[in-house]
Amino acid sequence: MMEKSRSYEEFKESFREQLKNTLGDSIEIQEQNCLKNNDLQVEMLTCKEEGKNLTPRIRTREFYDLYRQQGMKTAVEVATEILGDRRKVDIHKVIEPWEVMKSGVNVEVINYEWNQDRLKKEKIVYEKILDQAVVFTVNLREDEDLKMTITSGLLEQWKITRDELMNVAYENFAKADYAIISYEDVMEQLLGLRIESKLCVLLNRSRLRGASGMLRIDLLQDLADKKESNLLILPSSVNEVLLLAEEDNTLDMDSVKKMVEDINRDYVDEEERLSDNIYIYKRETGEISIWNSEEANCE
Repeated sequence: MMEKSRSYEEFKESFREQLKNTLGDSIEIQEQNCLKNNDLQVEMLTCKEEGKNLTPRIRTREFYDLYRQQGMKTAVEVATEILGDRRKVDIHKVIEPWEVMKSGVNVEVINYEWNQDRLKKEKIVYEKILDQAVVFTVNLREDEDLKMTITSGLLEQWKITRDELMNVAYENFAKADYAIISYEDVMEQLLGLRIESKLCVLLNRSRLRGASGMLRIDLLQDLADKKESNLLILPSSVNEVLLLAEEDNTLDMDSVKKMVEDINRDYVDEEERLSDNIYIYKRETGEISIWNSEEANCE
């Protein structure tokens, strides 16, 4: 007999209880609202274990969705596996001396205005570029599936300055594995369909948090030279940006900006939105700027 579907509140209570039974009495399961990208408050379940200095967390709403699709048993099994894996990490052993960890430092971009609370409350180290906050991350594992955003407290632990961090991060970033591929190829890989388009996609190897590639001037310049054109940079999400040769654009720029705003509002998860602005890369100067209708009308 099929289980009657629970409401979200009913699910949370049962899910928390079953997780505790599975993980054992030494584990304390707590509900917590966490500040995430774009200053969103996200409901999490934390797994606190006595004597451990790392508190693994999972997103409650995501597991409610999994429960509705595949049932409570699957939701509990997946959560147990994830939490069990993360509980093995000892943060004091993971955060090693700067000389050991600096090769795993890199950069990501988030929206500056949309993340004011998070930047201040978490004391995140950042540099403001355009309307973005460039933040710095460090890999906690070689497979890069666990990262930490670098805060002022971590700089103190490493006994380094902000400038030292930035120099190493940008050096690593310049060598990181980013690529520009055709939108047609992306759609064929994802959907098995060949959709004709003059757009390109700039992303990183993992296809996660790769929008920082818009700061890779070497890649932008190479494409601009091939196209013999300035480039429009469209912020698809924090994971990637879209590129279009200015010469290939058939819409007026106000329409392009409205399209970005509409797509953000209707199709991009709020936590993954990067910006409502569009950017222009100037081939002759190698500079990126935010497109502004008033300035454009004065040219």
